[in-house]
Amino acid sequence: MANSSDFGYNGGLDDNPFSDLVSHTTRHSTTVMSSIHDKPSQPTTTVDEQKTIDKKATTTTISSTKAAMTTRPNNMTSQDTETTIPSPSIPPPSTEQDNQSPHLDERHNTGLTISTQPWTLNEEADASPSPDVLHHTRSPDSLAQDGSDQQSDSLRLPESGARPSFEISVEDPQKVGDAINAYIVYRVKTKTDSPAFRSSEFVVARRYRDFLWLYNQLTNGNPGVVVPPVPEKHALGRFQEEFVELRRIALERCLQKTVSHPMLYGDPDLKVFLESDSFNVEKHQKRAEPETPRLGFMRSFGETISSSNPFSKAIETDDWFASKKSEMDALETQLKTLLKAVEGVVKQRKELGGALSGFGESMFPLASAELNRDLSKHLTVMGDIQKQLHDLHEEQARYDILTLEHTIDEYIRIIASIRISFNARARAYQTYQQAASELQRTIASHDKLKGQQKPNAERMATAQMEILEIQQKVEELERDYNDMSKLIKNELDRFDHEKALDFKTSVEAFLYSMIEHQKKVIGLWESYFEQTDGLDGDDDDGLVSD
Repeated sequence: MANSSDFGYNGGLDDNPFSDLVSHTTRHSTTVMSSIHDKPSQPTTTVDEQKTIDKKATTTTISSTKAAMTTRPNNMTSQDTETTIPSPSIPPPSTEQDNQSPHLDERHNTGLTISTQPWTLNEEADASPSPDVLHHTRSPDSLAQDGSDQQSDSLRLPESGARPSFEISVEDPQKVGDAINAYIVYRVKTKTDSPAFRSSEFVVARRYRDFLWLYNQLTNGNPGVVVPPVPEKHALGRFQEEFVELRRIALERCLQKTVSHPMLYGDPDLKVFLESDSFNVEKHQKRAEPETPRLGFMRSFGETISSSNPFSKAIETDDWFASKKSEMDALETQLKTLLKAVEGVVKQRKELGGALSGFGESMFPLASAELNRDLSKHLTVMGDIQKQLHDLHEEQARYDILTLEHTIDEYIRIIASIRISFNARARAYQTYQQAASELQRTIASHDKLKGQQKPNAERMATAQMEILEIQQKVEELERDYNDMSKLIKNELDRFDHEKALDFKTSVEAFLYSMIEHQKKVIGLWESYFEQTDGLDGDDDDGLVSD
């Protein structure tokens, strides 16, 4: 377009001696431990299927101490089998804000005290840790064996098997718009063999806020999944060449990790982002789609919690999630310290390059004023080498950023995404707890209605059906909560595997670049002797004549 200026980043690294290093790092950083999700874990059904009950021929006995409901036909004896609806008991997770990582718990078969006070476990419950807590480092295969009978649709993991391949690149950043409303547009190029897309290769133009939209959509639409984060937004210096190139690389890595994730590569929002030519229209249509009745039920309960009990807190008792929260906090602190140190190294390397450049420049006036030709040649060669050393230090500083600094910054942002997953689990528990409390209130109302001298049979039957309906919702929310807990465990296993691989690749690339850098430094000093070989500063013939 007329008012566009091409930064010329395409192939900007091709002339650089470390271009193979960068592409090698990028290829390895996108390797995905997809086997972690190949055999998904599924929750078990904890409540037996309710039998059909004659509305007018039943009485209801409520146990207030155990929060359980027992239904028995009028003609049933005490020896006959009873249908019991137990009060659900799920350990409470944390409800901290999104910028904090909550302590969460997943013990099963424990008593639960449901109230508006901080959530605690019944002291009479079994305090021994569950197998999930003792063996939280189990393989994904063993996790997949737990509760394989049933799983909610909203949290269903993809079936194992061949997945489509993706090749994604973010290219050609261009500045568009006027001086006031200028922004950078990137070309997102995709090659895939997935039948879900209209073609095997397509190119679209996207700006930064479009990438941010995709991240938010994937996070909201896939609760519990650790979505690869986009780079942070910066208001200052966002048009500088170095900043634009680093953001381009970060956005490319984000997309590559997203399409490699077994639960994200088929997301409809990702499909719209990658191939839509009318993206600004379609993304609003996606937002306007009505939510499913189930999601609406869950959200309504969540809103009720926020309005009726905004100060409720959860006491985390699950050792596995509590240790993971502490581990993420410690890792984030360590990474931030390391990032600050690497930034210091980069800064000092650039300052050293600047000092060497100044040192070399100061050689030239002295060389031009020197009467001895041989000595003048020595000084001139020394000045040239110092200027070349400046270029090498600048180049090495850039690769320090592309290797160590970029990886460290990326994983600091991934930890923030992990905290969002923890908070999604906490909200899932809040929704479940609110539904369980609603069930108990409905049971209490039914019990009060039954205690009247002349209970209305129709109202009794209606209340009974309402209890059964809420009970089904409680069971469904319980399964959602258990599903999300298992999903987060799988995601953290995936995080550990990818972190080890990415940092190993990054450190190796950093060391390789340092070796190449030192080889070039040695080559420069060797060239000094080659250029000055045979010169003798003491030779009288070397004097410059008047």
